[in-house]
Amino acid sequence: MMPKSRDGRSSAQWQQIKKTQRAKRLPCFHCGQPIDYELQWPDPASFSADHLRPLSRFPELAHDPGNVVSSHLRCNQVKGSSMHFSAGLGELSEEL
Repeated sequence: MMPKSRDGRSSAQWQQIKKTQRAKRLPCFHCGQPIDYELQWPDPASFSADHLRPLSRFPELAHDPGNVVSSHLRCNQVKGSSMHFSAGLGELSEEL
């Protein structure tokens, strides 16, 4: 049995939430770029299940699947405890 961390991220419930989110194969919520789901942690481009509303401010949402988004590990780490991080490229150029 996996030990439970103080924020619950090692719990069986959290592991199932991560597995379900990973299976969706979505692009990164923060930068919009594809995630290579074959990469494993700690590769910065690997999948990371991210709490949209940070646990530090919303611990009651720790196991709410509606508060979980797909992210690159690097985007999740840059976001930190912010509500949302956007690594967008800026304004789109005019289409030709």
